[in-house]
Parts: sequence; structure tokens; C-alpha cells
Amino acid sequence: MFLDTKILIDDPGSVPCVCHVINPRRGVEMHFCLLQLVVLSVITLSAVDEVHLPVHRQPPSLFFSGEAEQQLCLAIQCGDVSWMQSLLAAGADPNAVGRHGMTPLFWSYLHLQESSFRFLLSVGCDVTVPVSLPPELWPDRRQMDYSEGDSILLFVARDARTVSWMLAALPYANGVRSRNERTGVDVVQAYMSRWIDNRWRPDVAEEFVKAGIDLNALDNRGESVAVLALSHSWYDAVLWFLEHGTSPDTYNRDHWQLIHHVAMEYRVIQGRLKAFPESQQEWEASDRKRAWEQLVRHLRERGYPLTEALIDLERRQQLVDELPYLVWRRLQRDDRYCGENGGEFREYVKRRFPEDHPYATWLPPEERK
Repeated sequence: MFLDTKILIDDPGSVPCVCHVINPRRGVEMHFCLLQLVVLSVITLSAVDEVHLPVHRQPPSLFFSGEAEQQLCLAIQCGDVSWMQSLLAAGADPNAVGRHGMTPLFWSYLHLQESSFRFLLSVGCDVTVPVSLPPELWPDRRQMDYSEGDSILLFVARDARTVSWMLAALPYANGVRSRNERTGVDVVQAYMSRWIDNRWRPDVAEEFVKAGIDLNALDNRGESVAVLALSHSWYDAVLWFLEHGTSPDTYNRDHWQLIHHVAMEYRVIQGRLKAFPESQQEWEASDRKRAWEQLVRHLRERGYPLTEALIDLERRQQLVDELPYLVWRRLQRDDRYCGENGGEFREYVKRRFPEDHPYATWLPPEERK
């Protein structure tokens, strides 16, 4: 028998509502969450299958068969850590992996309950479980930026609302396992993939270093986080990554190195100044120009002069020895097999040339006796 019931709907557009009840027989207060009655009524009356609602409007039972885990999800979306603790003590599994990769940790993100998220981290929940939702469950992009195969670590990294969540989760990351196997994107690239309040955050980047995140990881296109930073025209960020371990030697699938992206950016800058000559004075006095000059100087000192890269771009459509120019250029360099995708190019060379060809017999300096 319930003596007092109060329903508090926090967000009319969300599934959960909070119901506080007093059970006189037990003499204790209990907190639990109910599905929003209006949503349930609409589903029932219209006979619409619940799987046609986006993921954040779904009941826990769609993903978890165990009653204990369903109750845990209700406690999570209420942000009730005490209730969560009692459920775990009674046997609920905080590391349960339900349908489509749903986990209690991901459930806390769906309902933006940071206290629940932090508690689940404290009990050792895995931040690297990939989520793979069918299209009918994909969330509205206004609610979250969904990418198939992302783990919770990548979701909170990509979301501007949850930077503090990402920082809390970073110590629980496990190197390459934090990457999306489908896209190759890791936590640093996920964080850098959006406009971070339209500014570079070196304080956050320092946390990646502290957590031991690999700053040399490449996505499936072969692009490094330095290239991603350059795509935002964050020249100081590119330099920061280079100074903290990101290599300028790696190649993407088109055999471009970082310096070629810098050369392309140079073309863009010059084109903009030519089109808008009145902006020349502002550019000359800007911090961005100073950061740009520092970046170009840094790359030149490491053996990557901008002038040579500009020539490479001019010649990239040419053939040399029946090879595309950039492939030929790569084969002249000691860094030809550099990076985690260097093995793929090595296999290409073995297939392309006879065993006794100089290209096929060449070894990187570190492998020579």
C-alpha cells in the first residue's frame, strides 16, 4: 500500500519520470522510476512498436532481460546513487552488456546523469564497449551525435555537454581498445572532431597525455589528430600535438603527409588574402599568423620545408617511373613505412615489384644489420 505518491516529470520529452513513494510496511523510503505515462499511452493506443522510438525514449526492458539490471537502469536515470548501491549489493551487474551493446554506463549518458556515470566508473565499468544500434533506434542528432561502433568514451568525448565526463573516464581507457574499429576514430580524434567552443583547449589535451592515450593513432583514412586539428585551422593545436609526440612522418591513404595538408592550408590562406586584400593587415597582426609561422618553422626544422610540399602538390597528378608521383616520392624516403598503416604500404610494394627489385628489398634503417 502506497500512502504518498508524487510524480515529477523533469523533461516532458524524455522517457523517465521520478516517483517517490513511502511504504509503511517496511518503514523506509524507496525511489524508483516509471516510464512516462503519456508515452506509454500513446504507444498502446496507436499500437506502435516500441522499437520505433529513438534509443533515449526506450524502456530498459528493451535492452536488458534481467529484472535487476532493469531496476539498475531506473536508478541510473534518476541519478539515485544510494539506490544504485543497494541494487549492486543485491546482485545487479553494473557491467552487463545488453542488446545492441547497451550498458548501464551508456544508459547514464543517454539520460545525462553525471552522478550515475561517475559512480559506475568508480565500480570499474568498462568504457570501451561498442554500441551498435539498428537504424530505428538511432537518436535524434539534436540529442546526441551517434556513430556506429562508438564506445561510451567516444560518445562523451564528442559531446560538448560532457567534457567533464570524458575527463573522468579517461583514466579508465585502455589504449587502442578505445577506438572505433569501423572508423578508426579514437578518443582524441572524437574530441577534436567537433568545434570545442570554437577554440583550442590545451588543458584538456594535457589530460590525454596523462592518461597515456596514443597521440600517433591514425583513423581509417590514415589521418592523424594533427591533420584533424589543422582542418579546424588550429595551428597552435597542430604544433602542440607535434611537440607532444604526434609524428609528422605518417601517410594517409593518398600518400599525403602532414606537410602536404599544411601546404594546402597555405594555398587557402593565400587565396583568401588575394580575394579579400583588406584582411591582410588583420592577418599580419593576429595570433593565428604567429602560430602559423611557428608551425611552418617547426616542420622545416624537422625536414619538411613548405616549399617542397607545394611542389609535391603541383606534381601529384604526374607519373614517375610509371608510378603516381606521391607513391614514387614515398618510395624515395626512409619514412616510407612509418606509422601503424605502414605495413599496408609494405605489402603493396611486395605485390607491385619483383622480389629482387630495389624497392622490394629495401629495409627501414632500424631493421638493417
